[in-house]
Amino acid sequence: MNRFLRTLTLPLDVGIRANEIALALSRYGVAEMLGSLGLEFSRRGLGAVGARKGPQQPMDKVFGKRLARLFVKLGPTFIKLGQVLATRPDLVGDPVANELKILFDRVPALPYHKIRKILTRELGRQKLKTAFKEIDPSPLASASIGQTHRAILADGTPVVLKIQKPGVSETVRTDLVLLEALVRSIHVLYPRLQALPVFKDFRDATLREIDFRLEAQNIARFRKNYRRLFSDAEVAFPRYFPDLTTERVLALEPMHGRKVTDIKSGSTVARQVASLGLAKVLEQIFDHGFFHADPHAGNLFFLEDTGRLGFIDMGLVGQLEADDKRRFLRVLMSVLNRDREKLARSLYELGKAGRNTKYETFEGDIAQLLDDVKKTGVDKMRLDQMVTSLLRVARQNGIVIPNRYILMIRSCVVIEGVAKSLDPKISVFRIATPIIARSLMNSYNPLRYLRRLF
Repeated sequence: MNRFLRTLTLPLDVGIRANEIALALSRYGVAEMLGSLGLEFSRRGLGAVGARKGPQQPMDKVFGKRLARLFVKLGPTFIKLGQVLATRPDLVGDPVANELKILFDRVPALPYHKIRKILTRELGRQKLKTAFKEIDPSPLASASIGQTHRAILADGTPVVLKIQKPGVSETVRTDLVLLEALVRSIHVLYPRLQALPVFKDFRDATLREIDFRLEAQNIARFRKNYRRLFSDAEVAFPRYFPDLTTERVLALEPMHGRKVTDIKSGSTVARQVASLGLAKVLEQIFDHGFFHADPHAGNLFFLEDTGRLGFIDMGLVGQLEADDKRRFLRVLMSVLNRDREKLARSLYELGKAGRNTKYETFEGDIAQLLDDVKKTGVDKMRLDQMVTSLLRVARQNGIVIPNRYILMIRSCVVIEGVAKSLDPKISVFRIATPIIARSLMNSYNPLRYLRRLF
């Protein structure tokens, strides 16, 4: 078991939770899929039991629907897992990934009296009484981990309170221990899937999300990154209140604007927001190396009075080092230039080749992929399809792409989906090309190295 997980306190009975998961797997027909793969999840443990005879259950649209319902039933950890798999059609296939996208929608809210108990425990009865003039019992929004409520401070300042739902932290930690045991078994049976490193990234990101103090730190860093001259003119991040922020409570200034989900597709405003959202997320990735990893429509606001785009819910972020950005930029530039040799070489260097990888075969598959891009046209190519195809070609040739790129890929795919929903005619690559080119030039600018030196 991972050293970090061994230090976690698990208030929930692992056996009871394992039994709940096993029953749910059976009820929704997912246990049959695991059994056909030679895996078992039950009170007796998690591990390899030998593949069962008979036809293997297909991972089709019907299975995807069942999987989505299962994840909702099992709660926050599995909803987060489903959201990750929804952006990885190269692992689960397009039919399943499309069905799992429903997990990005709102989750039913809890009654206020349960939320009030969390506030009292985290802030203390006295502070809760003196700091707030009013707290709206009706939730503003609800997600798998927490929900938000409007409030007014004693001095009349409006705030938004993000409160973690009761039992979430304990359930998530227990689920991660159980899931790691299952994933280790999958990794032993099917090492080419690279399930274990994918899970470790998911585990670490999920643990960060359940500590709202880390989200506050993320907000501070985003605001600092955009404090440079002219760069903050088009984006906004909410200020947080340190005295009212704990592991399970986060107090933020309200975001006054229209939710992107409320903007009519195809309108002038929608086209403006689509271009702005796509550009700003790509800017975070390739200029700052620190980016919002979950920029779905519910986390974006359009501030009409200033024309800025507001970001909320920054618990899930990604980070890339300078070398990581350069490697991935070379891959993207090779796609844009439709350069077969450079794309094959840059993608090969981005990952880790297996013992049976044949470079000539890999280069041939890349050539076929670029032929398809040429037929479609770069302007009409969807970024998610391009990324999925690249990952699939790499995996089929035994090349493992490091998981530190997965959050970046997810962020790109999610914001592209938002942009396409607002402006179906938007060209992702047209907007991305100048940002990528600028970032690539900056990454080799010798002045950057001089600035680091001094």
